[in-house]
Amino acid sequence: MKSLSKIHQEAIAKAHNETDQNKAAALAMIEKPIEMIKSIMLKHELAVIEVMRELHESREAAVRVENEACAKLCEDGIIKGGEVFAAKIRARRTHE
Repeated sequence: MKSLSKIHQEAIAKAHNETDQNKAAALAMIEKPIEMIKSIMLKHELAVIEVMRELHESREAAVRVENEACAKLCEDGIIKGGEVFAAKIRARRTHE
């Protein structure tokens, strides 16, 4: 069995009663697993944030492409006065 760190040994030695000793020993026992869980959670959260960033960038790119396609249709004369609509579609990009 792994020996307790000096800090935990001192905590147990300074405990006023058996209950306090048990609490100090229990804290020592869960220290490493908690560090491992924190490490795993940190990696998970970093991965989630990266995926969210990629999705956001992908969405923005898709919106730009769709807006340009709509503007191009307007310019090609599909709609009467299409040039005005095309300019408005393209102007929206600068305000988003």
